[in-house]
Amino acid sequence: MKVPLVTADEGFSSLAKHMSRWMEQVLGSDYARFHRDQAWRPAIDLYEDDGSYYLVADLAGVNAEKIDLHVEKGKLLFRGERQSPWPSGQADCPAPAPGSLRLHLMEINQGPFVRAIQLPASVDGDGICAWYKNGFLWVKMPKKG
Repeated sequence: MKVPLVTADEGFSSLAKHMSRWMEQVLGSDYARFHRDQAWRPAIDLYEDDGSYYLVADLAGVNAEKIDLHVEKGKLLFRGERQSPWPSGQADCPAPAPGSLRLHLMEINQGPFVRAIQLPASVDGDGICAWYKNGFLWVKMPKKG
């Protein structure tokens, strides 16, 4: 499924961050972060060695075949969607009946996600490769020779 990339101008983004910090101060850091009408941003780490940069994104529960990853206008873009988690159960630990669960806390982001990372000028865009393992999307971005 393709998810449209939604962007906001810098002024609105700055105001939204300020309001979010204020809400954390008033309600505490555990207030609901989830907004069904907005795409969430996966957490990432960035590493570097002599020849490449390595980006890793936390995408637990996302179907790897449904991740859209590409380079556009000097940015690495990845997007997709994470479905709401549901316990599947095991033979010795059966799942609950559909419709029987009541939500008390939601900290796992779900729904559409999008992330855009500005690539350094030293990245060879044609040599980028990626793999998905154990819920992490890894992207290797080689440096230009």
